[in-house]
Amino acid sequence: MRRFRAEALPVAGGPVTLDPDTSHHLLRVVGIAPGEAVVLHDGRGREADAVLRAVVAGRAVLDAGAPSAVLSPPPTVLCVAVLKGPAFDLALRMAVELGVTAIHPVQAQRSVPRGERADRWMRVVAAAADQCGRAVLPEVAEAAPLERVLGALPAGLPLRLHLPGAPALAPAEGPLGVLVGPEGGWAPAEVDAARAAGAAEAGLGPFVLRADTAVAAALARARA
Repeated sequence: MRRFRAEALPVAGGPVTLDPDTSHHLLRVVGIAPGEAVVLHDGRGREADAVLRAVVAGRAVLDAGAPSAVLSPPPTVLCVAVLKGPAFDLALRMAVELGVTAIHPVQAQRSVPRGERADRWMRVVAAAADQCGRAVLPEVAEAAPLERVLGALPAGLPLRLHLPGAPALAPAEGPLGVLVGPEGGWAPAEVDAARAAGAAEAGLGPFVLRADTAVAAALARARA
């Protein structure tokens, strides 16, 4: 069934009115009709079966069942350089599909400034979560230089710095931070900062990958 995000789900079930944007998507883009079943989730780990009951002032009103908790993936923090064009949106979508729990966009020295904001990135993430069936949305931080991002990560988080020619590492079982650079690669000072933070160097095979492809490859290898 199609999935949509609700701002809140009643503990015992009951009527849920979706926000205008989600209502538009449900009613006009997807074309859900009254009496049709969907799944609602709150983005914080709970979801519920629901049926569209009515449309009031352009907003969808649904009858939801009692929500249930959904298991969260192991903590995986993605620190990814801001990419140019649609590549960053694609990287975000793939990261959501592969289970990241937090995303830190990095304004790397070789990133191309885009003037983007975290609220827009969060919309991309939310749409990807709806599409792939996730009930918990990753947190998305504001873009910041790598040294500041490293300082904001949880203490003791194991890190992997992906560099061309580095050895392949075995999948991780516990919490993990994954660092993926821009099209031009990490600058030497950024590599030094990651090493100083304890990051292990990791490779992604013998070929040169696009930066957005590297995000998917790094996350897949980390949890294979």
